[in-house]
Amino acid sequence: MLKLLLYTHDPEVQQHYLKALPEEGAMAVVVSDFKEFFKESNTIPCSGVLLDVVSSIRASQFDREVIQELLEVYPSLRLRLDPATGEIRTLMTGAGPGQNISIRKFVETYCSNFLPRCLRMCQRKPIHCNVIYSFHDQLASEVVQRSVTMDMSIGGCFLMTTEALEVGERLWVRIIELMDNSPIMVEVRWCREWGQKMMVPGVGLHFSVISDRQREEIRTLLDGD
Repeated sequence: MLKLLLYTHDPEVQQHYLKALPEEGAMAVVVSDFKEFFKESNTIPCSGVLLDVVSSIRASQFDREVIQELLEVYPSLRLRLDPATGEIRTLMTGAGPGQNISIRKFVETYCSNFLPRCLRMCQRKPIHCNVIYSFHDQLASEVVQRSVTMDMSIGGCFLMTTEALEVGERLWVRIIELMDNSPIMVEVRWCREWGQKMMVPGVGLHFSVISDRQREEIRTLLDGD
């Protein structure tokens, strides 16, 4: 049975989303508070995340941090219910502007091919690595930008930048401090624009294509003091 995480605060809205799931082969683990959820169970293997937009806006700081980490790991679909019509509007990370995909299609196309991973907090640390990044995989010197990571997990990192990037865009990054600092393909999962509160601007990145050696080096950084 395929399992997905559904994050929503509203029980009535929740029912609309659950009814939109495929009738067979999929179920949703409903979460409204991650602190409470992790107290009871944190090893549920999931294949995707369904995220109610209104609930995510109203989420606690802790829940927002967890959501950001989940977006770096799992296929994810943002949902918004129109209470007047009952229509569910969707936006899939990386699907491109203007694309609306049904929950059923999301599950069948993306989640069914995703190897289930246990739902747990990724270890995230404020690690500052020097990075160059580009829209081109060769990272030629004339087309790269220089930046620094503000934090890092095994699944991705937060990269400081004032550049206007879109969710779903693919970049190539070179993390200078890694022994194997060959380009890593990443995908933008969320953005924080310059001037948005008193916070560092940048993008949350998911490591899409990364070597085993690079992942182990990052794991060593996370395990260090």
